[in-house]
Parts: sequence; structure tokens; C-alpha cells
Amino acid sequence: MESTIIWTLGSTDPNAEANLARIAQWWTSLAGQEIIWQQRPINENTDREAIDWSKQALDENFALQAPTLRGITLYWYKPNSPEERNISVGYLKLDLFNQQLDVLPSSGRNYQLRITLPKIVYQKIQVTDPQFGSLVQPNGDAVLLLRDENQRLEIQINLNSVNVALLQQKLAANL
Repeated sequence: MESTIIWTLGSTDPNAEANLARIAQWWTSLAGQEIIWQQRPINENTDREAIDWSKQALDENFALQAPTLRGITLYWYKPNSPEERNISVGYLKLDLFNQQLDVLPSSGRNYQLRITLPKIVYQKIQVTDPQFGSLVQPNGDAVLLLRDENQRLEIQINLNSVNVALLQQKLAANL
């Protein structure tokens, strides 16, 4: 699975819709979680890869409430606030490894946001009744392949012979 997912407003990338759906899923999964909310000024000449994201005075930490993506707009609540907040986006870059989302608004692109989970969170993928296959090598190593047609997701798991034996034991014990 890719560790970086990018979506740009008006893109002709055939994966644009799927990328936006994956970003929306991640955004929604932040409900109730503590995040770091950062905003940095940019201009047309700013190298967005060189922005200083070190802690600054106006950075906020709060538990994100009811995050949703509707259309191209991110919605959320801050704790103890009845007002729903939102921002329409023109560019999203989700870094799954570092658990951070970079956001450029669709209008007035004079700042960039970064939303980060301050702790390591493993991405969870739920696959229901996938197609699967396996290939066992002569040395005992194996490759498991899981495919979910609905999500257009394919997962390849490479196991050494020790992990193959351990998986077999665990499956036998639980069946």
C-alpha cells in the first residue's frame, strides 16, 4: 500500500476519486483523537517541502470531534464548541507513515495546514470475505495474497518459514 496519497482539485488522475475516499476515511477515523493542528503562511514561491513544521506558539493540540469530508470540504468540531468548522480544499497530501495530512485551501492559498497524530497509530484495513491465494516456496517461505474487489485492494504478505509455521499453529488452535 502506498504511504503517501495525494488528491488535487481538478486532477485528471484516474485514481483521484479513490485517493479522496482513502483520505476521507483517514480523516473520519480521527474522531475523538488528539491531533496537532498547525498552520504556516506560504506564497507562490514557497517550497512546500521546506516548510518549518517545528512546534510554534500558535500550534494547537485538541481532540478532533466529528470529522467528515463532504464534497471537497473538511468539517470538524473543536471540543466544547457548538460551531462546526470547515475548510474547502484544493490539495490534500496524506502521509500514512507519519500520520499527517497536509491541506491547501481551495481559495486564498496563502497558508498550508498540517494535521498530525502525535502518537503512532497503525492503519487498519478491514477486508470482508476477500479472495485469497497462497504460494509456498520449497524452503518453506510463503506468499499470501488477499484481494478485495469492492475496495480495489490487494494485500501481499511475505512470510518466512518460521512465521508460516506460527500462522498454521494459530489457525489450527482457533478453528
